[in-house]
Amino acid sequence: MPASREEIRMNIKNVFVSVHASDFSGLSDWWSNLLERKWDRQPMPSCHEWDLTESVFFQVLDDAQHSGRTTVTLKVTGLDDHVERLRGFGINIPDPVDVVGFDSLRYCQFNDPEGNEVGLLEGS
Repeated sequence: MPASREEIRMNIKNVFVSVHASDFSGLSDWWSNLLERKWDRQPMPSCHEWDLTESVFFQVLDDAQHSGRTTVTLKVTGLDDHVERLRGFGINIPDPVDVVGFDSLRYCQFNDPEGNEVGLLEGS
């Protein structure tokens, strides 16, 4: 007899979000500026990794073949302050817009230097 859904449910411990870079050093520095800190570790020569929460990890991977194909959305507080800070680094970010269907959700999207989509989201 096959297992029920409850018996085979995944017990997820961690989530890894990875972007692939053709300029590993440059993209790692760009994300360090965006995240306002250097990576937490380099578990292997081709990976810089940040702890975003206790269970969510963000990685820049040295992998030119797959660069520019990722979307990363970060939910933040103080969206307008983050947009202004990042504009100060020369990042072209549009003004946040209201997300249709939500009372107080706002979003803006831009690209990292290798074409990966980056979104900043605030509200509920």
